[in-house]
Amino acid sequence: MMDYRLDPLWLKLNLMNADGLQAFAPLMEMMQKQMGQNSEMAQRVIEEYRKFLFLAMRAGHQVIPPGPVNDAWMMHLQNAQNYWENLGSMITERPAAQGMDAKQFSNMADAWKMTLESYEKIFGMKPPMDIWGQGPAAENPWMQAMNSWKKMFGMG
Repeated sequence: MMDYRLDPLWLKLNLMNADGLQAFAPLMEMMQKQMGQNSEMAQRVIEEYRKFLFLAMRAGHQVIPPGPVNDAWMMHLQNAQNYWENLGSMITERPAAQGMDAKQFSNMADAWKMTLESYEKIFGMKPPMDIWGQGPAAENPWMQAMNSWKKMFGMG
Protein backbone atom coordinates (compact mmCIF):
# COMPACT_ATOMS: atom_id res chain seq x y z
CA MET A 1 0.00 0.00 0.00
CA MET A 2 1.22 3.46 -0.87
CA ASP A 3 2.22 5.79 1.96
CA TYR A 4 -0.80 8.05 2.54
CA ARG A 5 1.52 11.05 2.95
CA LEU A 6 2.39 10.79 -0.77
CA ASP A 7 -1.24 10.66 -1.92
CA PRO A 8 -2.24 13.88 -3.82
CA LEU A 9 -5.41 14.16 -1.70
CA TRP A 10 -3.41 14.07 1.55
CA LEU A 11 -0.93 16.59 0.15
CA LYS A 12 -3.81 18.96 -0.64
CA LEU A 13 -5.38 18.45 2.80
CA ASN A 14 -1.97 18.96 4.40
CA LEU A 15 -1.32 22.17 2.47
CA MET A 16 -4.63 23.60 3.66
CA ASN A 17 -3.16 23.93 7.14
CA ALA A 18 0.27 25.22 6.10
CA ASP A 19 1.43 28.57 7.48
CA GLY A 20 0.22 31.32 5.22
CA LEU A 21 -2.74 29.47 3.72
CA GLN A 22 -4.74 29.35 6.96
CA ALA A 23 -7.66 27.49 5.39
CA PHE A 24 -8.59 25.96 8.73
CA ALA A 25 -8.17 29.19 10.75
CA PRO A 26 -11.90 30.10 10.64
CA LEU A 27 -12.77 26.56 11.74
CA MET A 28 -10.27 26.68 14.61
CA GLU A 29 -11.74 29.95 15.81
CA MET A 30 -15.28 28.54 15.67
CA MET A 31 -14.23 25.43 17.59
CA GLN A 32 -12.60 27.50 20.30
CA LYS A 33 -15.58 29.84 20.66
CA GLN A 34 -18.50 27.46 20.21
CA MET A 35 -17.04 24.31 21.75
CA GLY A 36 -14.74 25.84 24.34
CA GLN A 37 -11.72 23.95 23.05
CA ASN A 38 -8.26 25.32 23.70
CA SER A 39 -6.03 25.85 20.65
CA GLU A 40 -4.07 22.63 21.21
CA MET A 41 -7.21 20.47 21.31
CA ALA A 42 -8.73 22.33 18.35
CA GLN A 43 -5.56 21.62 16.34
CA ARG A 44 -5.68 17.94 17.28
CA VAL A 45 -9.36 17.66 16.32
CA ILE A 46 -8.65 19.40 12.99
CA GLU A 47 -5.83 16.92 12.34
CA GLU A 48 -8.29 14.08 12.97
CA TYR A 49 -10.87 15.86 10.78
CA ARG A 50 -8.33 15.91 7.94
CA LYS A 51 -7.74 12.19 8.47
CA PHE A 52 -11.49 11.57 8.44
CA LEU A 53 -11.82 13.49 5.15
CA PHE A 54 -9.01 11.39 3.72
CA LEU A 55 -10.70 8.19 4.92
CA ALA A 56 -13.99 9.34 3.38
CA MET A 57 -12.30 9.42 -0.01
CA ARG A 58 -9.87 6.51 0.25
CA ALA A 59 -11.30 3.84 2.58
CA GLY A 60 -13.64 2.40 -0.04
CA HIS A 61 -16.58 2.13 2.36
CA GLN A 62 -18.84 4.33 4.46
CA VAL A 63 -16.86 6.03 7.21
CA ILE A 64 -18.27 7.48 10.40
CA PRO A 65 -16.60 10.36 12.24
CA PRO A 66 -16.33 10.44 16.02
CA GLY A 67 -18.31 13.16 17.82
CA PRO A 68 -15.62 15.90 17.95
CA VAL A 69 -14.68 15.33 14.29
CA ASN A 70 -18.34 15.38 13.28
CA ASP A 71 -18.74 18.65 15.19
CA ALA A 72 -15.75 20.11 13.30
CA TRP A 73 -17.25 18.93 10.00
CA MET A 74 -20.62 20.54 10.76
CA MET A 75 -18.92 23.79 11.82
CA HIS A 76 -16.85 23.78 8.65
CA LEU A 77 -20.06 23.42 6.66
CA GLN A 78 -21.39 26.49 8.52
CA ASN A 79 -18.53 28.39 6.91
CA ALA A 80 -19.75 27.19 3.51
CA GLN A 81 -17.57 29.41 1.32
CA ASN A 82 -14.39 28.22 3.05
CA TYR A 83 -15.55 24.60 2.91
CA TRP A 84 -16.50 24.53 -0.75
CA GLU A 85 -13.53 26.60 -1.91
CA ASN A 86 -11.11 24.26 -0.17
CA LEU A 87 -12.84 20.89 -0.16
CA GLY A 88 -15.87 20.90 -2.44
CA SER A 89 -14.07 19.65 -5.52
CA MET A 90 -12.32 16.77 -3.77
CA ILE A 91 -14.62 15.50 -1.01
CA THR A 92 -17.57 13.46 -2.23
CA GLU A 93 -18.69 12.25 1.22
CA ARG A 94 -21.66 14.27 2.45
CA PRO A 95 -23.44 14.43 5.79
CA ALA A 96 -26.70 12.46 5.82
CA ALA A 97 -29.12 15.17 4.74
CA GLN A 98 -32.18 12.91 4.48
CA GLY A 99 -31.79 11.55 7.97
CA MET A 100 -31.34 7.90 8.84
CA ASP A 101 -33.72 5.01 9.17
CA ALA A 102 -33.55 2.13 11.67
CA LYS A 103 -31.61 -0.12 9.26
CA GLN A 104 -28.95 2.56 8.76
CA PHE A 105 -28.60 2.93 12.54
CA SER A 106 -28.11 -0.81 12.94
CA ASN A 107 -25.39 -0.70 10.26
CA MET A 108 -23.52 2.11 12.05
CA ALA A 109 -21.72 -0.28 14.39
CA ASP A 110 -20.25 -2.20 11.45
CA ALA A 111 -19.34 1.01 9.61
CA TRP A 112 -17.73 2.35 12.80
CA LYS A 113 -15.65 -0.81 13.19
CA MET A 114 -14.58 -0.62 9.53
CA THR A 115 -13.70 3.07 9.96
CA LEU A 116 -11.39 2.27 12.88
CA GLU A 117 -9.84 -0.64 10.97
CA SER A 118 -9.23 1.54 7.90
CA TYR A 119 -7.75 4.27 10.09
CA GLU A 120 -5.23 1.79 11.50
CA LYS A 121 -4.47 0.30 8.10
CA ILE A 122 -4.03 3.62 6.29
CA PHE A 123 -2.34 5.68 9.01
CA GLY A 124 -0.43 2.82 10.64
CA MET A 125 -1.66 3.59 14.16
CA LYS A 126 -4.73 3.46 16.33
CA PRO A 127 -6.77 6.67 16.41
CA PRO A 128 -6.39 8.83 19.54
CA MET A 129 -9.28 7.66 21.67
CA ASP A 130 -9.62 10.93 23.56
CA ILE A 131 -10.97 12.28 20.25
CA TRP A 132 -12.37 9.13 18.64
CA GLY A 133 -13.93 7.84 21.87
CA GLN A 134 -16.33 4.93 21.80
CA GLY A 135 -18.07 5.81 18.56
CA PRO A 136 -21.69 5.64 17.49
CA ALA A 137 -22.12 2.01 18.55
CA ALA A 138 -21.76 3.06 22.20
CA GLU A 139 -24.29 5.89 22.16
CA ASN A 140 -27.74 6.63 20.84
CA PRO A 141 -27.16 8.26 17.40
CA TRP A 142 -30.14 10.58 17.88
CA MET A 143 -28.60 11.95 21.08
CA GLN A 144 -25.25 12.38 19.33
CA ALA A 145 -26.95 14.39 16.58
CA MET A 146 -28.81 16.55 19.11
CA ASN A 147 -25.60 17.21 21.04
CA SER A 148 -23.80 18.15 17.82
CA TRP A 149 -26.56 20.57 16.84
CA LYS A 150 -26.52 22.15 20.30
CA LYS A 151 -22.76 22.69 20.08
CA MET A 152 -23.01 24.04 16.52
CA PHE A 153 -25.53 26.65 17.56
CA GLY A 154 -23.84 27.55 20.84
CA MET A 155 -26.47 25.92 23.06
CA GLY A 156 -24.33 23.24 24.64
